Amino acid sequence: MRLLWLYLALDFAAVVLLVGLSWVIVYYMAWLPLLEESLPKLPRLLAEPDLTSTAWWRDALALGFDVLILFVAIVGTWWTLGNFAARVREIGRWRRVAREAREWVQRFTLWQRVQHLWLVVTFVVCAFTGFAMYFANDPLWRDLMVSRDLYAQIHVVSGWAMGVLVLLHFAYYGARAVAAKLRGAKLSDEFPMLRIYSLAFLRDLARRLLWTLTPRVKPPRAHKYNEEQMFGYWGVYWGIAVLGVPGLIMSIWGPSALNGVMWVMHFKEAVLAVVYLAMVHVAYAHFSPPVFPVDTTFIHGRMPVERVREEHPLWYEQLVRSGAVKPEGGG
Repeated sequence: MRLLWLYLALDFAAVVLLVGLSWVIVYYMAWLPLLEESLPKLPRLLAEPDLTSTAWWRDALALGFDVLILFVAIVGTWWTLGNFAARVREIGRWRRVAREAREWVQRFTLWQRVQHLWLVVTFVVCAFTGFAMYFANDPLWRDLMVSRDLYAQIHVVSGWAMGVLVLLHFAYYGARAVAAKLRGAKLSDEFPMLRIYSLAFLRDLARRLLWTLTPRVKPPRAHKYNEEQMFGYWGVYWGIAVLGVPGLIMSIWGPSALNGVMWVMHFKEAVLAVVYLAMVHVAYAHFSPPVFPVDTTFIHGRMPVERVREEHPLWYEQLVRSGAVKPEGGG
């Protein structure tokens, strides 16, 4: 029992630390700029809208991104801490299941795991070098600045590597989607990630958030991916587009391209991505009580059938219908 309480204390401390650090980033990168720079410009932006002015777009985008970052941080905090509280009673349970499981389901293929690792490495390199260049004159970062030009080169190369991954990813799945459509398959069944583009996703997201507040609201029955996993997946690629296109333009014409519009989009989206991935994806996916300190599924790609049945019931039912797994209690 003492070990269980120690495990819970370490888990809670890790979650609070990661959420707290994320809010430090939000405070300095979104809240202060919103109060000191964006909100004072709001009356002018509303009174004198000039859609042909790059300066107007730069200030409007800065304001919009700061508000979006704050919104994502608020909902992300609710999601992460709420799910932690709702699932704390399961602490250690899935660790026992993983040790004793006799039947496993392949959740991620080798190629998917390679893509995940590729994305993690390039994102971390881009984030570190980007923030290092941004804080180049700050005493806390100055010692890390081996060479600003070197960091800039590494940043650009890593960004290109991330872009190559995106092209390979969508070329591969785009070809599979065309093939599935030609044979008459329903794309939402073939590619569960597409379920985000439906009203049902918003309904399920609301139910999941309410479930963290009261057990009287039943959580939605997830398919292969739940709401956070779908949002995280598409958020990465939406974000890469918002980061990548301005990044490509700035690599050619510099950060002053379009009067700073490209820089605002690139930098603010980077802040949003770091906040979301740290506060929600890592803290929720890997520091959740059932899997703390890490969900190893992304490493070996497998999940115990018992966990699939409880966490992804719609996917489990599909696997049973296809004969990939035996039904509960079946011989």
